[in-house]
Amino acid sequence: MQEIVYAKCYIEGATDFIFGQKAAAWFDGVDIRVLNGGYYITANGRDSSSNPSYYVINKSTVAAASGQSVAAGSYYLGRPWRDYARVVFQNTSLSNVINAAGWHIWGTDSPNTDHVEYGEYGNTGAGASGTRASFAKKLSSAVSISTVLGSSYTSWVDTSYLS
Repeated sequence: MQEIVYAKCYIEGATDFIFGQKAAAWFDGVDIRVLNGGYYITANGRDSSSNPSYYVINKSTVAAASGQSVAAGSYYLGRPWRDYARVVFQNTSLSNVINAAGWHIWGTDSPNTDHVEYGEYGNTGAGASGTRASFAKKLSSAVSISTVLGSSYTSWVDTSYLS
């Protein structure tokens, strides 16, 4: 498994631009910008309950990229590439580009929602509310960085970059 931290950086994309199958990734204070014509931010490919893959977007922002005319509600936080996808957006400012459903199925032939772990906690902004997809959860507390990266993350992460 690969453990990754993205902190205080800029990520821009259109469809499934935060994706993968095996990494445990912590996104902290990240400026996520979407382009016109896209639909999904994340596509996690966790394929079993024993796969440690986990994406947490923490204390970040999601909005249209500069100069882009992105329609309100045209983006989803993610869609499950595999049945055990696991993604959380927490304490993040979500602009109106986020659809009220929040999350989307992979496709009609393969929705991949049987065992997903999609969650939200403490998000703000116009895209933080709505009738969310039935397979997503409103969490009662934030996910900790040690839950995603393990308790030894401070031995390899410069914590001064974390929010």
